[in-house]
Amino acid sequence: MISTLIFDIDLTLVDSLETCVKGTNLLAREFGLPEKGDGEVLANISLPIVPFWEAMWGRFEPEWQSFFDANIMPKLDLNRPLYPGTEKVLSEARKRGITLAVATNRTDPWLDLADMGIAQYFDTAVGPGAGVKPKPFPDIPQLAIKQLHTDASRTVLVGDSAFDMASAKAAGIRALGLTQGGTSERELFDAGAWMVCGELSSVLDFLDSPGGFIGRR
Repeated sequence: MISTLIFDIDLTLVDSLETCVKGTNLLAREFGLPEKGDGEVLANISLPIVPFWEAMWGRFEPEWQSFFDANIMPKLDLNRPLYPGTEKVLSEARKRGITLAVATNRTDPWLDLADMGIAQYFDTAVGPGAGVKPKPFPDIPQLAIKQLHTDASRTVLVGDSAFDMASAKAAGIRALGLTQGGTSERELFDAGAWMVCGELSSVLDFLDSPGGFIGRR
C-alpha cells in the first residue's frame, strides 16, 4: 500500500511551458541571444535556472540573472495554471491518509507552492541547495523521505520528465511518469519509470488500482 506521494512541480502540478518559453525569449531579446521554441525549452525545463540557461545558449552570465530577477520575473506568472484536477488529486490523497511531498529543481518550493495556493496539502517541499544536488541526482527525493520518516518501499514519485524518473530510481523509490508534459511513454520507461499514465488526474485511478496502469514490472 502506498503511504507517500512525492510530486514534481513543473509540467506535473502546473503547466508552466508557455510561461517558461516567454521568460526565456524576453531574456534572449534583451541580450541579443537566439530565441528558443517550445521543443528546446521543454527538453530542458526540468533543469535549475542556471544550467537551463547554459543548455539554451552554452554559457551563463551573472548579469542575466540580475536582469531576469528585476525586470522579467515581475511580468511573469511562473506558477499558473494548475493542471485540471490538481487540487482534487491532492485533497483526495490527503483524505486517504497519504503523506504528500514536493521534490523539485525550483530553489524556493514553499514560496512557489504558497503562490499557487496549494502549500497546505504538503508535509515537506525540497529543492536543490547546499549539499543537495538537483534531479536527476537522488538527493532531493532522498531528503524528502528522510524529513518525512517514511518507508521508501511505500513511496512513489510522480513526475513528467526523464530527470524525475532517474532521480526516483537512484533514490530507490518507484516513479509514476506522466506524459502530459510532452515526454513520451518510452522515454519515461527508459529513464526508470515503474508505471506511466497520461494526466495528473489519473493518479486517483492509480491509487484505486495501480495494477491497471502500463508498467514494466
